[in-house]
Amino acid sequence: MDYFTPHDQQNMDVNNLDLGAGGPVLLVDQTTGSFPHLLITAGKNGTIYVVNRDNLGKYNANNDNQIVQSLPGVLPNGSAESGNFSTPVYFNGYVYFGAVNDTLKAFQLTNGQLSTAPTSQSATIYGIRGASFAISANSASNGIIWALQNNGASADNDVGNPGVLFAYNASDLSTELYNSSQAGSRDTLDNAVKFSIPLVANGKVFVAGQTQLTVFGLLP
Repeated sequence: MDYFTPHDQQNMDVNNLDLGAGGPVLLVDQTTGSFPHLLITAGKNGTIYVVNRDNLGKYNANNDNQIVQSLPGVLPNGSAESGNFSTPVYFNGYVYFGAVNDTLKAFQLTNGQLSTAPTSQSATIYGIRGASFAISANSASNGIIWALQNNGASADNDVGNPGVLFAYNASDLSTELYNSSQAGSRDTLDNAVKFSIPLVANGKVFVAGQTQLTVFGLLP
């Protein structure tokens, strides 16, 4: 029915810069801006794309001006296969990314377009494959971003070291609320699984490792 492909898709194909390395996020209906139905995604090339779901834009050989917005190279870190491997998350007017060898970043959405630079970011850098993350909140209040640091040995070796679970204030990612390495061995995770996303339910956070499932909750 419709499609979008970046203008430099041939270069992306040759250099293994998959657009689909990170999944898309479908935003709630926007009440401001020209396009109420938006999709946001980013892949290995480190560019963020904001697309109108009602008209994806197809292909433009010169640039990506046919879509709502593109932010070329805004997630630039990494190695030969740089950029983003994670599905972004939307909450309360912000879109969050955790790219390879980068901090967790929040971009503000205003009138249907993202800020051209992050409005807040974590101090921690997420190395191999970037961050896998989810959000918990009380409706539009008390948002917490839960992010997993993989700590794999290399891009081709997932044995690595125990992963680390981080919690951040969603309104300001420079505010770290918790991480699973703070209390010595008490909260240590299993070796991390690539692309595993923390699951939050009923006041607990569930994290799947390579050999066990770990459940975090409030101390009695």
